[in-house]
Amino acid sequence: MDLLAEAGIEILAGNEHLNREVRWVHTGEIADIAQYLSGGEALLTAATGLGNQPEQLRRYVRELAGAGAACVIIELGRSFRNVPEDMVKEAEAQDLVLISLKQEVPFAAVTRRAHTELISSAHTALEKAIAIDDALNVLILEGGSLAAMMELLAERLNNPVILEDGSRRVLDYGRSASSVTPLLRNWQTHSRQGHVRRPEAAVSEVDGAPRCMWATITVKGEEWGRLHVIELDTPLDDGARLALGRAVASVALYLMAERDAALSDAAEHSLVGTLTRADGFSGQEFLTRAGGLGVDLDEELLMIAVGPPEGTEGIDPDAGATELRRALKSARWPAVVGSVDGLLTAVLTSRPNADLGRMLEDVVGGLDGGTFADPFVGVSRPCTVAQLPQAQSEARTAHRLGPSSSSGKVHFYDGLVLYRLLSPLGTGPTLANFVEDELKQLIEHDERHNGELLLTLDAYLRSNGNKIVTARALQLQRRSVYYRLERIEELLGGSVDDPEMRVRLYVALRGREMLMADRSGQG
Repeated sequence: MDLLAEAGIEILAGNEHLNREVRWVHTGEIADIAQYLSGGEALLTAATGLGNQPEQLRRYVRELAGAGAACVIIELGRSFRNVPEDMVKEAEAQDLVLISLKQEVPFAAVTRRAHTELISSAHTALEKAIAIDDALNVLILEGGSLAAMMELLAERLNNPVILEDGSRRVLDYGRSASSVTPLLRNWQTHSRQGHVRRPEAAVSEVDGAPRCMWATITVKGEEWGRLHVIELDTPLDDGARLALGRAVASVALYLMAERDAALSDAAEHSLVGTLTRADGFSGQEFLTRAGGLGVDLDEELLMIAVGPPEGTEGIDPDAGATELRRALKSARWPAVVGSVDGLLTAVLTSRPNADLGRMLEDVVGGLDGGTFADPFVGVSRPCTVAQLPQAQSEARTAHRLGPSSSSGKVHFYDGLVLYRLLSPLGTGPTLANFVEDELKQLIEHDERHNGELLLTLDAYLRSNGNKIVTARALQLQRRSVYYRLERIEELLGGSVDDPEMRVRLYVALRGREMLMADRSGQG
């Protein structure tokens, strides 16, 4: 303020607390004025009623600090030529901002101007908080997620916003310009240091590094968790305090409406969903967020894709994810679980020396009778956290193509040797053209006559040319198999016992499976 600057202002103590918010400006000369303060005031005084005894002066400073005064401004000349050293030392010890004015200044003019600015600032802050609250309510009514609410808050406040539950686990957050990864990595430490709730305040404040405002979320009379806004990009002000106080009410309403009863499950689902955004995927952030959910994934990892053989249409993936999560926890297998495009998707530790096939069969056995009963499981190759987006693709490929190549419920991407060889050809016309050249006559025959020549050829090649095993697999008499094989050779113009033709036909059949599975997945 110009009036104070012209009076020769000098900061004597509390330089590191100059960002403290001033809520009002008072004047007073009595020594026990602290009892009339409510916190956040700037006190203007000429110190005429303080006395000159060192203990009186120290007590005066102590009481003002205890009352939460933002600062004390002493006009020199009437009582002191210089502010006594005892007051300066006590102010430093109490973290109180102490300022002196070398010249007289009209206190009435200072308070009038300050109050005008404070009222204007408070009105602006209130308008900002109301606008944010209105935006949150619109988001809730439109069916927005908790993650979307956090992102909106962070964007409007231009600072990270962190939502934690009662055990101080990070459930979701909204990011701003600065990276929140270091903060999330040490979240438990930050959340426990200095975060003592003041019963009289709706929003509390921690003056540490970084500075933080936080408020308690109460649901049905019980403390559910806390919402924090962290000062990383923009100084926290009254607007942030008011917006935070209103936001916790919006979050509580969201929770009471049971829009997402299993919030921790939703946080895992959101985390798994980041794997679909390969360009923006951060392995370290993934591990940090998993750690915030209480899941330690600091080992070699795997991804699995789980779904029933007949597809997931009409099945609730959230219910299936809850069942899979419960089964993995029963097996004491660290994992985060979600769903991607209807398939249950999980990231879990690799356990290299274990029988993964048997373990996974036991886990999915726990899903019998539930939403995803009798499912197939696709398993990626072991990977690092940075390779998780690729591992997700591998798990989905193993789930889609594994049942065509082997029996059983669990299918490993490593076992799809031929499919992996053919996969790069499937993105262009090469594979489709090869399949058409080799199998066109059989495909057209089966379509015209509702026949099963392709099925018969596949069973024959899989049985290594054994007609008895083929007949048993197809539940046919042997003479029916003989007739079908003769018809196949007529249409193809060659012998199915020719080694080269067998290889070509087998590869073409596997290629056709891949193309049909891809088409089904896209549909």
